[in-house]
Amino acid sequence: MQFSNLSTLSRRLVGTVQTAESVRISVKNDIAEVLSVGVESTVNSYEASRGEASFYGKTSIRLLYSDGTSVAGQNYNADFTATVNGDDLDADSKLTFDVTTVETKIDVSVNTATLTILLEVTAYAYVTEEVPYLCASEDVFCKTEPLEYLQEANILHLPVVLDEELNASRNITTVLLAETALCATDYTLKEGVLHLTGEGTVRLTYISDGSIVTDNLNFTLDRELDASGIDADCQLRVTLSPKSTKVRLNIAEEEVNTVFSVEISAMVNVEATKIGLCDAVCDAYGTDCDFSFERKSVTTTLPCGSTVERKHVSASVPIETGKTPVTIVNATAMVTKCTSLERRAEVQGVVQATVLFATEVGTESKRVELPFAETVAVDYLMPQCRSYCTATVADINVKDAGSLQVDAELCFTIESERDALCSVIVNAEEQPFDKASLPAIEVCLAHKGETLWQLCKGLHMSEEDLLATNPEITNPLETDARIVVFNKI
Repeated sequence: MQFSNLSTLSRRLVGTVQTAESVRISVKNDIAEVLSVGVESTVNSYEASRGEASFYGKTSIRLLYSDGTSVAGQNYNADFTATVNGDDLDADSKLTFDVTTVETKIDVSVNTATLTILLEVTAYAYVTEEVPYLCASEDVFCKTEPLEYLQEANILHLPVVLDEELNASRNITTVLLAETALCATDYTLKEGVLHLTGEGTVRLTYISDGSIVTDNLNFTLDRELDASGIDADCQLRVTLSPKSTKVRLNIAEEEVNTVFSVEISAMVNVEATKIGLCDAVCDAYGTDCDFSFERKSVTTTLPCGSTVERKHVSASVPIETGKTPVTIVNATAMVTKCTSLERRAEVQGVVQATVLFATEVGTESKRVELPFAETVAVDYLMPQCRSYCTATVADINVKDAGSLQVDAELCFTIESERDALCSVIVNAEEQPFDKASLPAIEVCLAHKGETLWQLCKGLHMSEEDLLATNPEITNPLETDARIVVFNKI
């Protein structure tokens, strides 16, 4: 009996932790009212050891406030760190993280806003399991089956800076907020270079001739990134996380200023996995012996399907009398549930944003929610798969249609996987018998549905010898049959 080592990977949930960060933002003027706060967080790096992993991230904050007479905006970056514990973790663990903003509280004192941000971080790790498995045997008859398993996993966090020149619809006096949405629609890996294509949107909120204006400005994403160390035959899971957006604007007096440039700092998160295939012995017998097998089930994670699709969602919200909607800012989408079905996924969640209103006394704001429940087609998806969905607000607008009408364009990115159980033989014990006690000629009754392998194993003979004396046998048997057996003594 010949054994080899099988090393499989499975993607497992390590755990979910909550971490709070306190951020103080000071501005030039006194803060009369905070109109809107946008928070986006991402994990940039981690350090794993036995039983735990420490991770480090960046939070991007977009603050919109009123000083009593005018509206102003402020961008700010803060760092956060926390630890997640898990029995499967060691120094070589490969981890990925999902970050959700649970709650944001704001306290204002003169010209300082203190934000208390509660984040929920979910960690996943690729865990390795090694087992011996029976791969071949000499002088016995073996039945093998192919085993598909996750052989390799690699995780890269690739920083990228995008520079785009855009054109606003109106003259820009003062920039208030700049939000970025990125969606990768296609990616290829060749010779260590990741070619990434997709779509991006910059939502610029600015003052134009005393009015607040928001433009949704689209651009094409096309970049090549260094992904050396990842084989071209790996399957990729790619997500994009904007970290900050800086606006460069040259304002010239007595001229129309509509052209501006943006510098977008983002993180490209890549999970690269490779599927392996091996032939493992699942059954065996000899001409003068049987075997007692010890088997073990091994869990591995295999991809199911992935897709990127855009969906339109809308909702109506009552408007208080005397308030006119001006624009909508700080829009984020959160997926609360993603259910795998046959060749499709059901995605539920909510879009949260702030609507600015013009009133007789100035500018007011209202936080609105836009629930969504969408069906997204995903090739190869099955109900037993686990699906993960991220939703990006590619476009959002608000208008007064008797009520507050909010329309949003969402970009859904869905990745799915399933846990596969494969049973391997980890030990075999020979159980010999005395073949000399068998008669030279036998006539045996075989039953409908029995396979050629089952018949030969029960008779301890080769398929060639059995078919030589019983050429009429079908595999499997279509009817009950009498079989003539010549035992070699």
